[in-house]
Amino acid sequence: MGGAILIIRQKAQEIECIKQHDHAYISGKVAEHWIEAVHDEVKVGIFEHDRAWIPLDEYIEKDPERNLPHDFISYPLQPKLQAYTRGLDEVQEQSAYASLLCSRHYCSFFSGTITSQPEVKQFLEQERLRQTQILEQLQPGSEEDIEREFKLLQFCDDVSLYICMNPPGIPKSDEVSWFRDGFSQTFSFAPDGIHARWLNDTDIQLKPFPFIEPLTLSFPVYTLPQSAFNERQSQLSFDQLPNYTQTVTFLP
Repeated sequence: MGGAILIIRQKAQEIECIKQHDHAYISGKVAEHWIEAVHDEVKVGIFEHDRAWIPLDEYIEKDPERNLPHDFISYPLQPKLQAYTRGLDEVQEQSAYASLLCSRHYCSFFSGTITSQPEVKQFLEQERLRQTQILEQLQPGSEEDIEREFKLLQFCDDVSLYICMNPPGIPKSDEVSWFRDGFSQTFSFAPDGIHARWLNDTDIQLKPFPFIEPLTLSFPVYTLPQSAFNERQSQLSFDQLPNYTQTVTFLP
């Protein structure tokens, strides 16, 4: 079994690592404080959307091509797909509807020529079957309702990635390009989307503001020196690493 699929931030002398399930926890807290009512099963899907990586989060594995920790982008495809399937099965044990939303989320990662790769094609076919069976079993609300809740999952995921991938306090021009021009999702109260900006090392402004009141969140960040993988060692345990608690506050 491979090592953790991380979110990493590179600094001059060290690398900061955030576990995927800690990132998912942030996503879930965003959903809990959403300005509009959110069904419990939708919250389950958002909190648990990255639970596939929990058993992988025992240690950090080196990406030999970059001499850096593997992150969620560089991790090898086949074990990643296996983890997706395992995670979706576990979410479905908690809530079939939550699994439907998470399955759509994972399928959205693949487009273009990669979908013709046999393992990806098999995964997408498997998940389309899962989605069809859940829809037949539950007969949930309209497709419009499902799409709205799926879009909320993706927004909560993106907001958490915005926090985790960007160094605190980074200027707008230096942000990760994915979210520099705002998040792609639109809502009834935000027809042009929602834009984020770091005001300082702890405060993030969201416009329009999607919560009833300011929201403060904390999560662990693990640090390792840039030279950690320069030796023969290919794995590091999280137990070996110092960590600190990062706190952010969303403001209107």
